Amino acid sequence: MKILKMIKEKLKNFFKSERAKMREMSFVEKRWYIWEYYKLHLVAVIFVIGLIGYFINHVFINPPQRDYLYIAWVGPLVYQGSLNEIGENLGVIVNDPYRERVLVTSYAFTDNPQMDSALQQRFFAMIQTGAIDLFLTPQQGAQELAEGELSRPMHEVMEYVAAISPALYQQISNRLLTITFEIEGHTHTDVMAVSLANTPFFEYLGLNANELYLAVVMNTQNFDRIAKALEAIFQWNPVE
Repeated sequence: MKILKMIKEKLKNFFKSERAKMREMSFVEKRWYIWEYYKLHLVAVIFVIGLIGYFINHVFINPPQRDYLYIAWVGPLVYQGSLNEIGENLGVIVNDPYRERVLVTSYAFTDNPQMDSALQQRFFAMIQTGAIDLFLTPQQGAQELAEGELSRPMHEVMEYVAAISPALYQQISNRLLTITFEIEGHTHTDVMAVSLANTPFFEYLGLNANELYLAVVMNTQNFDRIAKALEAIFQWNPVE
């Protein structure tokens, strides 16, 4: 308590002394004095106010969107605009469109070695952290992803599909891709992807999906969200 009292007394004397000094100054002198002796304090105050404003805006007023579902394109170089269109339309499955989104991002190789290296590093970092849920890829890509142990069998997702609708489960079951692949000298055969050919969603977008497949990322846990995305793709019913 004594320390607080001493601090209070010192602050009181300090402000009293400052007011006395400034009473003897002209307006220009006051402005110069304040800037010269308190510019660091003013900058700090402005910084704190800006930081608080940024926090309030990004947490309460306009928070950044979270990835409800993240789909990585793995294949030949494609137009990112088409992938954005896929993600935007699949946004119908999210619970809160203002805070959640379906993101579809290309990890295709380009003619820029530096960019390719950065993309590759980002890709594996995203995989390791479980940030990617699905691969969108041609059949050869599905094969290579299985061989690289980057994808997992469709069985667990299909359990969630069955919970949505037996009819949907049967519809998707007829599109499953069984792949035989080698891992460390051992041969495996399993259902590793689902064909997107002639699906209502891609026909609505006017995109050719005849050679495209979805594969589940090895360490995703968003099976319910993936099932909802499959429902939207195979039973697309856009709201006009």
